[in-house]
Amino acid sequence: MKKLVVVGSGMSAMKVVDEMLKIDPTMYQITIIGAETVLPYNRIMLSPVLSGEKTFDEIKTHNEDYFATNNITFKPGCTVTAIDRKGKSVTVQNDEGECSALDYNRLVLCTGSTPFILPLPGKELEGVVSFRDIYDVEYMQENAAKGKKVAVIGTGLLGLEAANGLNELGFEVTVIGNMDSIMNMQLDSSSGDLLQKVLEEKNIVFKLGAITTHIKGSGKVESIEFEDGSTMATDMVVMSVGIVPNDALASEIGLQTNRGIVVNDTMMTSDPAIYSVGECIKHRGMSYGLVAPLFEQARVCAEQVCEVSHHIYTGSDISTKLKISGVDVFSAGEFANADDEVMCSKDHALNTRKRLSIRGNKLVGAVLFGDSTDGLFYFDLIKKQTDITDMRKTLLFGDIGVDAASAGAGGVEKMADDEQVCGCMGVTKGDIVSAVVGGCDSFKAVQEETGCATGCGGCESVAKQIFSFVSGAELVTKDTLCDCSTHSTEEVRHYIRALDTVKSIDEVRLAMDFTDVCDACGAAINYYLSSQFNASYVHNDAERPHNEKMHANKQRDGTYSIVPQMQGGLTTPAELKSLAEIAVKYEVPTVKVTGGQRIDLLGIPKENLNDMWDEIAAAGMASGYAYGKATRTCKSCVGTEHCMMGTQDSMGLSVKMEDAVWSHFMPHKFKMGVSGCPRNCAESTIKDFGVICTEKGYEIHVAGACGIRTKACLKDRFFEKEADVVEYLKAFVQLYRIEANYLERVMHFEERVGLDYIQSQLDTPEQIKKWADALPKTVKNPWVTTDHRQSA
Repeated sequence: MKKLVVVGSGMSAMKVVDEMLKIDPTMYQITIIGAETVLPYNRIMLSPVLSGEKTFDEIKTHNEDYFATNNITFKPGCTVTAIDRKGKSVTVQNDEGECSALDYNRLVLCTGSTPFILPLPGKELEGVVSFRDIYDVEYMQENAAKGKKVAVIGTGLLGLEAANGLNELGFEVTVIGNMDSIMNMQLDSSSGDLLQKVLEEKNIVFKLGAITTHIKGSGKVESIEFEDGSTMATDMVVMSVGIVPNDALASEIGLQTNRGIVVNDTMMTSDPAIYSVGECIKHRGMSYGLVAPLFEQARVCAEQVCEVSHHIYTGSDISTKLKISGVDVFSAGEFANADDEVMCSKDHALNTRKRLSIRGNKLVGAVLFGDSTDGLFYFDLIKKQTDITDMRKTLLFGDIGVDAASAGAGGVEKMADDEQVCGCMGVTKGDIVSAVVGGCDSFKAVQEETGCATGCGGCESVAKQIFSFVSGAELVTKDTLCDCSTHSTEEVRHYIRALDTVKSIDEVRLAMDFTDVCDACGAAINYYLSSQFNASYVHNDAERPHNEKMHANKQRDGTYSIVPQMQGGLTTPAELKSLAEIAVKYEVPTVKVTGGQRIDLLGIPKENLNDMWDEIAAAGMASGYAYGKATRTCKSCVGTEHCMMGTQDSMGLSVKMEDAVWSHFMPHKFKMGVSGCPRNCAESTIKDFGVICTEKGYEIHVAGACGIRTKACLKDRFFEKEADVVEYLKAFVQLYRIEANYLERVMHFEERVGLDYIQSQLDTPEQIKKWADALPKTVKNPWVTTDHRQSA
């Protein structure tokens, strides 16, 4: 068997290997050398990992089973120190300094690129980082803290993704650019301004037309200085100003390089036994940084190495279709030539914009903001240099040659099989067609097979149209509860609300023609049945999230944490003594005071949970529901009982509030706070429900949050009496339980329906009483309820 060595474990390297296995899985014994110590992953998805939307495991592209099944040797954390081209061997050094030699018949260099770091004074300071790999992400996450400032230098796609992720992580973000608009390589200035406004609404600050000249600090970053002499304080600087092809290894061994490894149309270097693919190459004077051309190169390379030459690579027509902070953006061709004719439309209500550049009756550029539906139609006109004379009057309306009902199918029918659909994963129309022909009978199956629409999501609409066209399945365009159903969340809730008798989750699925079962629909239907029928419905524990099944929070290492209830942060010496004795007895490794003023026992093996619950219950303490989509806790300051500034008994009120709604399962976690005076020591104005005590009574604040996204509460109303506060809390909770969607935090519920609507439902004392009386009077401590305890 021949031997193939691949230097690099990035997306282009792994695509070469994937394509080779499709052609001939037995031709080569493959060895992959990766500089990073982790499994291969999708670098495009680093921003969602940074923000916490995805975990690193979710963006891994190849696991250990892949290498074992295909008899591939994977060497992570290794560096190639030498290549003997004449003897065809590679010297590899691992992270412990040990060296070994690998023979090869063919060698593929996928050494990628390195971030360009501006040569500024201070660039070596701690806190100056790039946004390129998972290690950068981990550094940012480890250094995240509320109120920390970060400066992102660079207004391109990577810079904005970094800024968005850092903003979601809790940093105060300022994006710095030397141009007057953002993403100027992909967007015209007006479209860039629209995107900037979207990001500014998320509290990201922009400083454009600014040139950074100095990074200052003593050991670590403290500030940056600009050309005009002004300065800006910052705790971190993220450089995102471009990449440099990593051709050093190729240059050292004598391959032809020119700011990249020079390759021909077969991806062969100046050595016929060595090929190269990815951001490290220079092909016909061009280097590419997008996934689609890299994957085209990988397919050609795989064919050449496997000695089946079907295609050559002549370059790529580039379009950019992506989703930034929830906004669809499409860009293709040229749009900066002042001599071009321009067609432009804008819908202020929908915040969409379309700009077309025309030269000599041919479309040469298109920029779509907010709605990229017509992107492929315009890209096809640009690539084919189609004469648009006969369609000028309707060009701004997109492809109207097909009636609206079938426009999607008509558009995708005309797409070539090798046309890119998903830029994040490099998926073509042909890949989707092959997946359907190969047996994928649902769009979810197509996603699992190809990876399409699992990245930024910008391609989902087109991908679904292709799936529908090829499979004949009905095209689903609305947001569904999950992929098992064509029904929306509202339709599922409407069906359950109309039920006269309790049904099981499976009976609901059957009645509504669900095609499959999944965790998403199981947990949602379980909650909706519970909130509809209350005590007469018995929760299906098998369909609940893992932590709720276990009545404890699972930790990274597989152990669990227990958080007993401590109303208002109050405890007693006896309770503390009991917890200390239990922690010592069961050798609990970590005991922590939580942000909600409770004590968390961490690192508990599963087999110890039941016994510890017994002892905690015997000490008079109950579950704090820290693991559930439920009422968590009511944080409190000490109030008038102890504080000279206190205006009301905040501790006493917090206990009454927690008693009123404790143990109720909610659409999502529900946090409360009571501050004894406007100084707000209990941080009540970033809670789902907060109370600020004053001399005259109680201000009610709702729909705040402090997490990946921090949102200040909205001031709701004022009560003079403590009892009215508790009554209103019960009403507010019941309205939220009944009308919010499962997994919808209070702030998202309010953003969807509006505070005016909430207030209209709770406008009068009669309305408040009606909703409050509807709140079930169930109080359960699952740690002592045998039927609901996990079996160790």
